[in-house]
Amino acid sequence: MDEILYEDTYISCDRQGLTIRWYYFPFGDKSVPYSSIQSYEKLELGFEGKWRLWGMGLIPHWFHLDPNRPKKEEGIFIDDGHPIKMIITPDDIEAVLALLETYGPKPSGPDSSSESPL
Repeated sequence: MDEILYEDTYISCDRQGLTIRWYYFPFGDKSVPYSSIQSYEKLELGFEGKWRLWGMGLIPHWFHLDPNRPKKEEGIFIDDGHPIKMIITPDDIEAVLALLETYGPKPSGPDSSSESPL
């Protein structure tokens, strides 16, 4: 295992990729190598995004378990090439974005931040 560069209750990152704890229902972690990430984007969580504590709504975006999500304003959209895209809500979004910028692909969008209908 590589040295942990970022860690909170649900997200950890090392030099190889990130691990999303409590991703699968009813329990289970997901490892996402940086090499599998096609794009990522910081986004504002709208009403549905803030209140989606775990799982998927009407759009094909999967949210890992995060009971504190209603208190958060932003998340990170991650496309790893699968039909269902990930939305993660780390406690320190800027730290995870910095690691994605260092080890992952270039961010999507003109300024790497956007508003979302979530």
